[in-house]
Parts: sequence; C-alpha cells; structure tokens
Amino acid sequence: MIVINRYNFDTIFSRRNMAESTLHSRVAAILVLCVLLLPITLPLVGASSEWKEDGWLDADWFTKDGRIASGDELGCQGMPALNLELMPKTSAMECKQYLMERTNASRWGASPLSFGVDMSENPNFNSNDHEALFGEGFAVHGLDTNYKNTAWHDENDIPLNNSDWWNLGSSGSLEQKITPLEEITELANQGAMVNLHWQAQIADLKVRTNGELVDWLESQNAWYTAWGEAYSYDFHRTNDEFELLSDGMKQWKVMNLGSESESLAWNVPVTRGININNNSVVNVFSEGVELQELGVENKTLIPGWMQDGNNLWITLLSNQNATVVMENESEIKLNDEDCNGLNDEDCILKSKPRYFNNHSWALTISGHHTIDLFKWSMKFDESPLVFTWLVEPQEVEDFSWILVVIAAGAGIGAVTYTRHLILRDQKEQSSSESE
Repeated sequence: MIVINRYNFDTIFSRRNMAESTLHSRVAAILVLCVLLLPITLPLVGASSEWKEDGWLDADWFTKDGRIASGDELGCQGMPALNLELMPKTSAMECKQYLMERTNASRWGASPLSFGVDMSENPNFNSNDHEALFGEGFAVHGLDTNYKNTAWHDENDIPLNNSDWWNLGSSGSLEQKITPLEEITELANQGAMVNLHWQAQIADLKVRTNGELVDWLESQNAWYTAWGEAYSYDFHRTNDEFELLSDGMKQWKVMNLGSESESLAWNVPVTRGININNNSVVNVFSEGVELQELGVENKTLIPGWMQDGNNLWITLLSNQNATVVMENESEIKLNDEDCNGLNDEDCILKSKPRYFNNHSWALTISGHHTIDLFKWSMKFDESPLVFTWLVEPQEVEDFSWILVVIAAGAGIGAVTYTRHLILRDQKEQSSSESE
C-alpha cells in the first residue's frame, strides 16, 4: 500500500513538472512569435513625416531657363503629413516656402499664385479653407474644390471677383480614354477657357496620354496659358487704364498706365484694341526698340502688336509705353471710344479682348501631384503646350532606430529566455530519471 501511494505521488509531481515545462515553452513560443512579427509592424509604427525634395526644381537650366522661360508655371499641391482640411494655412505656407527656396513660380513673378485642391482627398474642404489659401497668396484654386462659385467652365462663365477663381472648372484630362476630343473641340468653338489636367504617375502606375487629343491641341491657334498668368491677365484686362495721344503727324503714343487697385496679380502684359480707320501700321516701338509683331501662331503671352483689318491689337505691360507709326495721318482711337451700336459686352471685348492677342479661346493644363518635374514633363519636352505644375515633395517612409533597438533587445531576450528554459527542463528531466 505504501509503494502504491509513493508511485501515485511520483506520478502527480511528474505531471506537474511537465505542465510547468509546457507553460514555459508556450510563453517562449509567444515571445519568439512577437519577435518575428515585429519587423512587419515596424513600418506602421515607426513611419514618420519625412519627405524628399524634387532636385529638378533648383536646376535653373531645366526649370527657370527651360520650363518657366517657355511659359510654364509652378504652383502648390500641399505637403506630406499635413492635412489640407485641418491645416490649410500651414500647408499653403510650407509648400510656398518649399517652392520659393528652390525656384520662381513664373517668368512674371517669384511667388506662386496657384494651389491644387482635390475633393477626393479633401471632401470637407470649404470656403473658410479657400480664404486661408487666398490669405497665403494663392489666388487660383482648382480643379475640383467644392466651391459654389465657378470660373471658366464655358464661354458664358466668366469670373467677376476673386472668389470666382477658387474653383477653376475642370474640362477633362490628357490621360488616355478619359476625355473625348469632341468635348474639347465643342468648348473651343464656344470660346471657352479649357482647363485640362495631367498626372504622369499614380502610385507605381505610369499614365499614358491621349495622343489624338494632344496632337489636336498642339495644332490649334489658341492662347496657351497657366493659372496664375490667366488670373493676372484678367485683373489687368479689367483694371489697367490705357491712353492714346497724337505724337506727331503719323505717330501715336500708347500708354498702359496700369492700375491703382491692389491685387495678388503679377505684372503681365495685356491686350488692347485700337481702331485704325482704314490705315496701316508701319511699325511699333517701345523705349526705342521695335516691339515684336505678332500673329495667330504666337500662342504664349508676350508684349507685341498685330494688325487685323481695321483693328490694331497691342499688348503692353503695366506702365509700358509704345509709339505707333502709321502709314497716313488719319486719326486712330481706342476701340472703347466708339462702339458703333454694339452692346456693352461686345463693346468691352472690342476694346479689351478676353484673351491675349484676341485669340478665340484659351487652354490651361495643370500637372497634379508633381513630385518629379522631369518625369511629369518629359513627354512634352518638344511640345508648345504650357503647363501649371502643382508641386509637392515626395513622401518617404523613415524608420525609428529606437524601435529597431527595442526589437533587437526583445529578440535577444527571447532567445536567452528560451535557452534558459530548455537547459532547466533538461536538468529537471535528468534529475527525474536519476531518481
């Protein structure tokens, strides 16, 4: 009877030791599993708001002397890790600083005027947020901005005040199979300012262009412009005062006196119409230098002049004067002095054409989320088209070295503890067998 009881006690203690050993082994297994999963979770925990700048922005030969000199403009899209809805002022301020520290926004001005807002990313963006962007110097917002007022959606939708430029209407995309050519030709025939957009890469996917649409756009005699330039032109078109004075028997002095109104607008040249009454222009000079004679093939904004029948279209900067030499002595006059029965709108357009050099329609193309100006623009190196590049730094994931050290320490600790358990189990097993 005593032997049986002893056997039973030995069995009970043996089973208890086995249970404790199993428990320790499970603990060790869980620790090892955590160590194995830690590298997977590190990017989620340790990612920071680091970003990489676009090195092409401060390459003057490519940016200032290349894209910008040919008419392109740079605006902003935002900054990594800054929520545009929650921090519109900070986002605008930091993106503006990022851009201006590297290059100019345009050939007309250093400070950017254009900001890209995407409602799919910022569904709650509202009028207060638009005002915050405007307060940081961004006069034009587009293309999908959830603002009740809109600008330049068709030939009848014309901006009347600053807030009208806070939702520059989208007309389509250069991406393949997105916007039919027929839709754009219809808008062009209506005399609209057509606003297209382009994004060269979405995540890791490279986007293909609509070749038919691009070829057609490049062949048109339209005004190729950019957001800030169009805004500035519209301001000077509305506000600049012109005077025309006789300066001799066949010479006339045209003066753009500029405007006393305050604005964010750059000083860009603006076109005025002069009725030359069956006369002909011999030449035009500004500060003793011949002003460039323009034609319909001149598609980007520049000072100059063009005779079109009885109309002289002259394009001058604010506070720029020009001397017009005529063929005969007949009087010429600014078109707004004699509307000949035209209604107010037609009279205004005869004197102040809506578009540069009296082009019949205008085109803007915005490059969205431009994290690499070279990649975004490379398909258009030989193209006459003009772009508004909405730049932002490229977000990069940065790992916390503190967490790496913690992971390494946890790994070493788990392995050491597991080894300790194994050695202890082996020792207890040897003791049990010896008994």
